[in-house]
Amino acid sequence: MSWLGFVLVILGIWLAFKVAGVVLRLIVTVLIVIAAYWWLAPYFGWPTLGELFYVLGPDVRVPEIALPDIEFL
Repeated sequence: MSWLGFVLVILGIWLAFKVAGVVLRLIVTVLIVIAAYWWLAPYFGWPTLGELFYVLGPDVRVPEIALPDIEFL
């Protein structure tokens, strides 16, 4: 393998790690936003996640999940 091929392989591996990192960050960010909405929606009077996703049709209905108990000091 020539030096150019070696450099391209190293560059490809480096870019693959960078892309995987960005994808994982996006997934974690989306999960945090969904969790925050799920937790805060009842307190602000917003529709629940089940109600939001119900507009996509009855085949995509998300079952209601009980909220955790939050006790403020």
